[in-house]
Amino acid sequence: MRRPLDKFRDDNLKLRLALRAAPLGIWDWNLETNEMSYSPRARAICGFSPDESITIEKVRAVTYPADLPVTSEQARMALDPEIRNNEPYEYRLVRADTGEIRWALAYGEVVFQRIGDTVKAVRFLGTIEDITARKQAENALREAELRQRLAIDAARMAVWELDVPADRLMVTPELNRMFGLAEDSCPTVGELRTLLGPGDLERITEIRSRAADLADPYFEAEFRCRFPDGSLRWRLLRAEVQNFPSGEPKRIIGVLMDIDERKRGDEQKHLLLREVHHRVKNSLSVIQALATQSFGRSAASPAALNGFLGRLAALAKATDLAVAQQGQPFSLTDLIVGVARPFLSPNRFELHGKDIKLPARMNVPLALVFNELCTNAAKFGALSNAEGTVSIEWETTARGIELHWRESGGPPVPTKLDQGFGLRLILDVLPVEFGSAQIDPLPSGISCHILIANPG
Repeated sequence: MRRPLDKFRDDNLKLRLALRAAPLGIWDWNLETNEMSYSPRARAICGFSPDESITIEKVRAVTYPADLPVTSEQARMALDPEIRNNEPYEYRLVRADTGEIRWALAYGEVVFQRIGDTVKAVRFLGTIEDITARKQAENALREAELRQRLAIDAARMAVWELDVPADRLMVTPELNRMFGLAEDSCPTVGELRTLLGPGDLERITEIRSRAADLADPYFEAEFRCRFPDGSLRWRLLRAEVQNFPSGEPKRIIGVLMDIDERKRGDEQKHLLLREVHHRVKNSLSVIQALATQSFGRSAASPAALNGFLGRLAALAKATDLAVAQQGQPFSLTDLIVGVARPFLSPNRFELHGKDIKLPARMNVPLALVFNELCTNAAKFGALSNAEGTVSIEWETTARGIELHWRESGGPPVPTKLDQGFGLRLILDVLPVEFGSAQIDPLPSGISCHILIANPG
């Protein structure tokens, strides 16, 4: 049978090991003598030297001034025999040696003694722990959450999460606002789906299905939601699908963004662009009619009239392409095909090159260049007979984008070309907009090299 002394030693050893493993300091306040005892770890936490005597005044001196009323109230409630509060409490310390501010967690128990009819506190014992690292992590987390919340509010977003098997949505005040509902509403998934614009639910489902077929966990879709006043507002949904190990969807988490202002701005810009396009086309038609009437009543040659009308047609094609692209970069292939369409016949044109997007500002000058080349080929070159062909090749090099127009199978080409308006337009006027142009009258037919420098 174990002796009580052996058990006491074992318990004492266990306590020392526990205190050593846990970063806890021990303090003991003798209320009858007002003497205080601090363990080495407790002294280190407070910044006391190993040998100095500890008093209640020193303990109060290392307590952060703003927290002293809190710790004093905690001690008062603990020492009151009617209350006997022993709840742990957090407060800040100002280390006695360095002045560094640290966070501490204190826990205490009071020993009471009955003397006659009076219950009196005689000792106050407890632990102290430095929790600065934990508090810093908590503060960092709070700051990160605050930044995230501010970012979400500034971007007019709502975070949402869907439990797929239960078809249950985590509803937040931000999400309710996105659908024009009261912040404290609790709509079901089915109720929110009824607020989507016509056909939008089917489109979102289709987009999600395509992403699933490609094993892509991410998808996004734009849709409209109907507000209580009947108006439709645009929203952008971005989401990630998380699956069970079996591959079945477990949950979908994402954000909802308010893009109504941007979408309405885009629609207004598109309407304005179409109106400008309509007016430009009308102006070109008026110019065409005026030119026909003016040239028809004068001694101007039909060839001059046809050349002028051809250039107007090229401008109209360029305008059509610009409107279709809404001012965005345009396709080089689409431009060439659009301008050359009046001259196309089976097997007369060969196009070689990967499609390239060019800035909108190059649309008109390149359209006019290709119109002049096509017109000249139809009048005097490879397209003026039944056998000639035109090859158009382009590639991206260190100098920029290089295009090569080569004619073959046409009539003999003079060694010196007539410096007419079309040639001057290609060589002198239009290259200012894109780079440079060079025309060579080869025996096989006209060859034109175009360099689009810095197409950025």
